[in-house]
Amino acid sequence: MNKIITVFTIVFIISMFGMAIAETDDAIPIPISAEQAFDAYAEQKDPLSGKDAKVAIVDVRTASEYYWVGTCAQVTKIIKTNGDEIIPYNGKVVLLGRIGYLKFKVRKNGHTKFIPVKYVEEIETTPIAINIPYKTWNDETATKPFNDYFSEEIEALAGEYDVIIMMCRSGKRSSLPSDASKFNFNLFNAVYEIDQPDGTNARGGFQGTSYSDSYNGYRGYPGRRTYYKEHNSVSWSDAGLPCHIGWEPQQ
Repeated sequence: MNKIITVFTIVFIISMFGMAIAETDDAIPIPISAEQAFDAYAEQKDPLSGKDAKVAIVDVRTASEYYWVGTCAQVTKIIKTNGDEIIPYNGKVVLLGRIGYLKFKVRKNGHTKFIPVKYVEEIETTPIAINIPYKTWNDETATKPFNDYFSEEIEALAGEYDVIIMMCRSGKRSSLPSDASKFNFNLFNAVYEIDQPDGTNARGGFQGTSYSDSYNGYRGYPGRRTYYKEHNSVSWSDAGLPCHIGWEPQQ
């Protein structure tokens, strides 16, 4: 009997030690494309398993980037120049920048529709990402110190969401980990980030890479010919997905 108790105790200690290691390991988010992230949020499903889940997109850029550069959004209404109003299915509208068209559906299994941008008077959008800055901005020192409450604010989402999708500008900050960004991944069913499938090239996030400002203009706009590079961008802006710019008092 004593041997059985001893063996059980040893196994229990080893298993607890293994759990402790798992929780402190440098866990890395799973990279997905911006379009996968949009669909996962809009349908509230895990982007890879397809199972129902409470999904949140977490924008880890600074508040200035979030409000004034723009953040992830859904389209609530398209208003045409003739006064017609269109409500797209799931709020998903893709801007085909090179040809100047909006692409969308008005029902789940309906036909894809296209509207020339020149016939659009206004597009109403709603921001869908939660802003939890990985770094903040200090005006006095002109530096970006780490957000001391980052881990705490991320972990606070665990009671409300099963899956979180991290996003920054290009996929570097959201790739994690660092001592300042560690949080308990085990609190969520899954943790993703918008970035290239290999997670190393920073072609994701909100705007994607600038290619050192030496290729095809500034970062992040639909129609940018990034497929000539090693990896084409999978960023939100490059994909032509809806963006919301400006302050939202209710946020």
